[in-house]
Amino acid sequence: MLNKATMLTVLIFISSIMQSAWAEEGRQKLNDFFTTMNTMQSGFTQEVFDERGQLKQKSSGMVFVQRPGRFRWQYSAPNTHLIVADGKNVWEHDIELEQVTVKPSQQALSAAPIGMLMNKQPVEKQFKVTEMQMQDSNLEWFKLTPHKRDSGFSSMNLGVNKTGIQEMVLEDNLGQQTYIRFQGMKLNIPIDVNRFQFQLPANADLIGKPS
Repeated sequence: MLNKATMLTVLIFISSIMQSAWAEEGRQKLNDFFTTMNTMQSGFTQEVFDERGQLKQKSSGMVFVQRPGRFRWQYSAPNTHLIVADGKNVWEHDIELEQVTVKPSQQALSAAPIGMLMNKQPVEKQFKVTEMQMQDSNLEWFKLTPHKRDSGFSSMNLGVNKTGIQEMVLEDNLGQQTYIRFQGMKLNIPIDVNRFQFQLPANADLIGKPS
């Protein structure tokens, strides 16, 4: 019969094996997201905190991604706001202000977190990847630090489970954090191409010039 000390050693050993296996599975899901995902559709909630940890903004909406280079980030609450990348330009429509800002994709996305998710390539090509321990979370967490020094953010933490990426935490160079939680994510499904096209409203002021 095993004594208590031996039993504890066995349990710790089994636990470490299970954690290692889960970490490997989580890492594979992370790699799959960066290398095999063609399309993504998901609901989301987003919270933005300032450098003191105070909640500044809370919103929700839908996101659609089609690689390479196309996405639609649609806020529906509390205010309606739309960002569309059509492969050439990024259009941002502030519906309340009746104002549209447009920039060439290369300029708008070169240092943005979403821009680094727009193309298929191994995650290590763009980021240093470090496993994280996150208390009170059933997700496997990874800290992604961009290799590019001119990135507009300092780190991107991704929470992964067996179905893929579920949570994202972005920290910018000023200490502001953005928490994004995905709901009902679907990968590699057909998405209407019209979602990635933007039609300038007749009553909107245009700032910038499309490429």
